[in-house]
Amino acid sequence: MISDVNRAAIEWITDMVVGLIERGDPFDAEALRFLLRRYCATDRADLRDALEPGLTNALRCQAAAATIGERAAWLTLFAEAAVVSDDDRVQAAGADLIGALRQEWGRVDDVGTGAAAVDACLLAGGRMLDAQTIVPDAIDELERIVAASYRPGRGLARSVSDPGGGRGALADLVFTSSALLTAFDLSGRLPYPMLADELMQFARETLWDEKWGAFRDPAGDSQRVFAVNCSAARVLCRLAALHGRSDYRAAAVIRSDADYAADAARILRSQLETYRGHGVTAASYGLALLAYEEILEGG
Repeated sequence: MISDVNRAAIEWITDMVVGLIERGDPFDAEALRFLLRRYCATDRADLRDALEPGLTNALRCQAAAATIGERAAWLTLFAEAAVVSDDDRVQAAGADLIGALRQEWGRVDDVGTGAAAVDACLLAGGRMLDAQTIVPDAIDELERIVAASYRPGRGLARSVSDPGGGRGALADLVFTSSALLTAFDLSGRLPYPMLADELMQFARETLWDEKWGAFRDPAGDSQRVFAVNCSAARVLCRLAALHGRSDYRAAAVIRSDADYAADAARILRSQLETYRGHGVTAASYGLALLAYEEILEGG
């Protein structure tokens, strides 16, 4: 059952995204992903009416994406949209984005950016294409990034080419953990979620602000810290769902004191008073709320 506070936030974000689309204002991939998930959960006609022009605009926006992170975000959206849309343009755009991201494999130096791109390709490979055409190569690229940057007990380096340099950035830990969990979903290889578990525990030990109830990131501005905390909450929800599975608990080595659902809830509470001030980025908060409600319903 969705709490009244969370329901009010979800409805506010829904109305905000619909309003952006109706006015022709800019929006990002996360905003449309949120609206897509709301439509799939409710089958509301007004959300369908907003999604149709929203996806048309998204197809134009993705063609102008200038960074790897932007391309990965649009690909993630199209991977989800392909499940419910029979628009051939969605499939074509997804294929183009996969091709563009694959061209960067072996050359991406920023750990978080590289992991986010792999995560998007894994999702698309599982939903838009024959998985055998993309998933093995995507997993190889993820393992390349992790092998170069990970050190036991020391988290991740910021740069693939400089493993001895700066370490422990929140985005690197969160995005790599997400990619590892997606790789596990597709491959069943147990070391992937166990490493994700370790990386998020490292983030908890080194970057958690107990007073605020969320992760800090001295290198990021407030908008970036807000967005990455929302992504962190979603990763924590995925780990909480795994820890709730008896088969996973029997097979994996997990920390008995980890309470990922509680940490996700604390992050969401810490952002409750400010999410409306983050404009379209508030959709990231909406996605985190939906993920949290899913684990409550599943628990």
